[in-house]
Amino acid sequence: MITGKYFLVLALSLCSICIGAQNQPPQLIIQSVDLNQETQTLTITYDLADAEDTELEVFLRAAPSGSSNFSIHAENVSGAIGFPVAPGEGLQMTWNYAGEIGNSDTYDFKIIADDGYDVPIQDLVAQVDSQFLRTRMEHIAGIRHYITNPDNLNRCRDTLEQAFLDYGLETFRQNFPNLGTTGQNIIGDHWGQTQSSNVIIIDGHYDTVSDSPGADDNGTATVGVLEAARILSPYHFRKSLRFIGFDFEETGLDGSMYYVEHLSGNEAIEGVLNMEMIGYYSDVPDSQDFPPGFELVFPEAAAEVQSDANRGNFLINVGPVFGNALYNAFNTAAATYVPELRVIGLSVVNPLLVPDLLRSDHGSFWEANIPALMLTDGADFRNPHYHEPSDTIGTLDFTFMANAVKAVIATAAMMAEPMHSGEAIASNVIITDAEHLHELPCSYFLSPNPAQEEFTIRFGDCQPMQLELRLYNVKGQPVWSGQHDPTMGSLRIPVGNFPTGVYWLQLGDGHHFSAQRVVVR
Repeated sequence: MITGKYFLVLALSLCSICIGAQNQPPQLIIQSVDLNQETQTLTITYDLADAEDTELEVFLRAAPSGSSNFSIHAENVSGAIGFPVAPGEGLQMTWNYAGEIGNSDTYDFKIIADDGYDVPIQDLVAQVDSQFLRTRMEHIAGIRHYITNPDNLNRCRDTLEQAFLDYGLETFRQNFPNLGTTGQNIIGDHWGQTQSSNVIIIDGHYDTVSDSPGADDNGTATVGVLEAARILSPYHFRKSLRFIGFDFEETGLDGSMYYVEHLSGNEAIEGVLNMEMIGYYSDVPDSQDFPPGFELVFPEAAAEVQSDANRGNFLINVGPVFGNALYNAFNTAAATYVPELRVIGLSVVNPLLVPDLLRSDHGSFWEANIPALMLTDGADFRNPHYHEPSDTIGTLDFTFMANAVKAVIATAAMMAEPMHSGEAIASNVIITDAEHLHELPCSYFLSPNPAQEEFTIRFGDCQPMQLELRLYNVKGQPVWSGQHDPTMGSLRIPVGNFPTGVYWLQLGDGHHFSAQRVVVR
């Protein structure tokens, strides 16, 4: 219960994901959250349902209000938590949060229920669409250079950012000064459910040299990142997935170097899947060449290529010896889920012996001893259009490119560990004195979230008042508005005609405001 002069402001959002018709994920509804400031405990009452009526594993995570990253692990929790938890109504868990969160802040709390069902990786891989890759490429191809075509460079940045937002990723631009202008790494986070501090990165640079339309270099990777984000973002994973479009690679890996130099110390980067030109394929004999000294450093790989008359019909997986787990994971994923993709691996002991293997953004991670792969068609050792005006869409093989993206998706999914889970979120739980209360003094519950046709706002303990409600898209543009007295009952808001993506619902009484993130699918 709320004691003394302490207040609880609660917003409820429900989120679940259906993966496969044969097994439905658990469903949760938070009924109430009781805060006792004196004992520093939080008791959550919730309903838990599972179509298969299986025993479930239940987790509790917390985050500062407004963050999608529930990185605070609730440790001292008793009641219906952990494994096994049987489905039922009126389940309770109590968290003694002393020492785990502050006493003067606002938090969101998330309950996660996992039924242990194995999400088929092949289902994710099968969603890669070569025609969609081509359509994306038609939009992106063109000189993307800060001097010779800054307008197209900015359009590409906007495309990455808007796609990440549309896929529900927590998105931002990492600005950095470079060559008298501002570079921008475009980053989208899909936070893990239970181990969000463990991160797998999928990346590719999006800039070009000054006179090339950069279809293969590196439009293929840019489109590959977008396709991976499109397919992976609707699923839940234990660990986090991060999608990055790096800027200023062509000037010396400047964007990725800045990113690595400013990494958070609270995260563990478990692997980086860096795509560097993944669209040029050739079955012509002697279409594949090697850097100087390649045969001496990698005799087995050279022999394998030579055994097929040096045809450029394979993807190259380049990884450091200290990252062999990641290197092997990619080879295994490709062989298991994309057997039609021929992969030749190069496990690098000393990259200085073949400096050409450092010519992409994975090199920035290697210098920081972070496992990273370069996944490539071989660049100028295969593609005659490298850094030329002739690097156009017509030179690409979209079947080969799609297979490369499939292998990336399979590897990332395996490493991030899919969860067949449902979740419920209690938002804006205020743990503070009344004199510090700047939130709307009225509890409310929003469901379902994500929504398809409509979502409903149920109100709790509220005084008669005239609430102003507005729904904004990610550009800050109002798309719906209305007024409502919370004592008159619940309110339904239609969203069936809205484009899919992320929206923000704002409620205010003229003095206080509250906001809730809403996803429309």
